[in-house]
Amino acid sequence: MKLEGKVAFVTGGCSGFGYNTVRMLVAHGVKVGIADVQEERGEEIQEEFGSDCVVFIKTDVTDSEQVRKAIETTVEKFGELHITINSAGIAGFDFILPKNRSFDFKSHRRLMDINVNGTIYSSAYSAKYMSKNKPLNDRKERGVIINVSSVAATYGPIGFVSYGCSKGAINGMTLPMARDLGRYGIRVLNIAPSLFKTEMTSVSGEEVFEIFNKSHPLGRVGQPDEFSKMVKTCIENSYLNGVSLQLTGGDITPYK
Repeated sequence: MKLEGKVAFVTGGCSGFGYNTVRMLVAHGVKVGIADVQEERGEEIQEEFGSDCVVFIKTDVTDSEQVRKAIETTVEKFGELHITINSAGIAGFDFILPKNRSFDFKSHRRLMDINVNGTIYSSAYSAKYMSKNKPLNDRKERGVIINVSSVAATYGPIGFVSYGCSKGAINGMTLPMARDLGRYGIRVLNIAPSLFKTEMTSVSGEEVFEIFNKSHPLGRVGQPDEFSKMVKTCIENSYLNGVSLQLTGGDITPYK
């Protein structure tokens, strides 16, 4: 699928992977609907790129109706929907058997609701609109959905039970979703990055990156533009479908 002239919907598009993906898409002639809870930042991004290229819709992805309305607004604004990037997500740290307290079930439910249910809601409503598109080319493409998980789903570090669980669910939904939607000309992929330098990971401090860099084959963490380039590849390669692509720079050693 060529990017020029297409319409995309990006959850979590106000920061991190989402924002850098929005930048890449707009640079290649794609109109973008951004769904995020960060209202002030969303309005800044809409002003940055112009309302003729970007529409921001304040959205809590744990609310299926808000997600539906955000996608509907995107389609009403730009006419169709061809690309969805499910990048909204949060991290969480907890042990299954913490000392002196119980496992934080409330935080676990919130993390699963955002990371897993938010992805399901966005994918389901996106597919509904994509299935109505006329085929975009002789390969009968109508759309592509790109999920975002993490290598923590496979090589989960200690203390990341809930996070690893949520990202494992995203890995697990990608292939059956691709098989469900292939008949409509809709592809589904998943990108599973390792540690990248984003707003979410930067709160851990530079010392975390320094430790990671020393053991990494390339001697560094990933950069957001390297993620958005992978998104571009997923969109453009019409035979990529149903797989989880690990974006790690060669760091696939299980965490200790």
